[in-house]
Amino acid sequence: MSEKTHKRILPKVLITGANGFIGGALMRHYRAQGIAVVGVDLVTNGVDIIEGDVGKPHTFAQLLEDCDVVIHTAAIVSNAISDADMWNINVRATGNLVAAAVKYRVERFVHISSIVAYGNAAVGELDETHPVHADGGSYVLTKLASEHAVLAATAKSDMQAVIIRPGDVYGPGSRPWVTLPLEAITKGQFMLPARGQGLFRPIYIDDLIRGIGLAVSTPEAAGEIINLSCSGYITTHDFFSHHFKWLGKRGPLTVPTRVALLAAAAASKIADLTGGVNEASTATVLQLSTQSWFSIAKAQTILGWAPEIAFDEGMRRSHMWAKEQGLVK
Repeated sequence: MSEKTHKRILPKVLITGANGFIGGALMRHYRAQGIAVVGVDLVTNGVDIIEGDVGKPHTFAQLLEDCDVVIHTAAIVSNAISDADMWNINVRATGNLVAAAVKYRVERFVHISSIVAYGNAAVGELDETHPVHADGGSYVLTKLASEHAVLAATAKSDMQAVIIRPGDVYGPGSRPWVTLPLEAITKGQFMLPARGQGLFRPIYIDDLIRGIGLAVSTPEAAGEIINLSCSGYITTHDFFSHHFKWLGKRGPLTVPTRVALLAAAAASKIADLTGGVNEASTATVLQLSTQSWFSIAKAQTILGWAPEIAFDEGMRRSHMWAKEQGLVK
C-alpha cells in the first residue's frame, strides 16, 4: 500500500463489526502483527474499538480520513430478523459506509459478503463467474445487494474494492455453526433437511482471517470477487454429528426437506405470535439443503491462499471452546 498522506508510513486498518465473530478475530490478527488497527462497533471496548454506527459514517469521519484500508464485516447474520432491519443494516448502511470511504480517499475497501450470494438453488461447483441469485430469504438478498452497493459506489472511483465470499465459517465463537446448533440440540429442536445430505462448506475462522489479510495486502486482489472456502464439501450430517457427540446424544435427526419446511413454518408462526425468534426458519432449511460447493482456484492463484486447518482440528478447537463456555460438559 502506498502512503496515504505525509503522516502515514504504515497502513492503518479500520474494521467494522469489530466485536463480532469475524471482526473480533481480525482485530486480534492485526494487533498480533503489530499493524495499526481500529475497530468500530455499537459498543466500545474503551481501547481500540470505537462506538459508532456504520450507517452513519460521519460520526467516525476522522477514523476514515486516517485509515488506508476498511474491512467491512458488520452485518446482521440471521434468518429470523425482519426484512426492514436486515435491509437497513446489510445494504443501506453498507452503501453509506462505502460512499464515505470513497469521500475520504480510503485506498482499499474489503467487503465481507457470503457464498449465499450464489443463492440456495445453485448446484455443483461454483466459481466467481457463476451468476448470483437472490433465492433463499432476506439474508441472501441483502448480502447480494450489499455487494452491488459496494460495486456501484466504487465503479468510477480510485478506491480499490475487494469482495470476499466466505464459506460456512466455523470455530470458537461461531453463533450460527456452534452456539445455536448446540442450544437447539439441547432443547430437542434440531433436525436436518434433505435427510442430512445437504452440502456444508466449512472454513475455519483462522483460515478465513489469513485469507482476508492477504486480500488486504495483495495488489492483484484489487477489483476482484474471491471465494474463501474449503476444498470440496462435507454433508450437513457429517458436520453436525460432532455437536451431538459433544453433548453425548444420538443424532442428528434427518428428515425430508418438505417435512423440515413445514416444521420451520410452524415454528416461525409460533415465534411471531409469542414475540420470540426462530432461527430455524424456512430460509435456514433451504440453506441446509443446498447442493453447491465453491471453487477456491482464484484465491489460490491471486492470493496464494489455501486452507491450512484440518476439519478435525477445527472441530477439536471448537469443542474445547464450547466446553470453556459451558455449552457442553
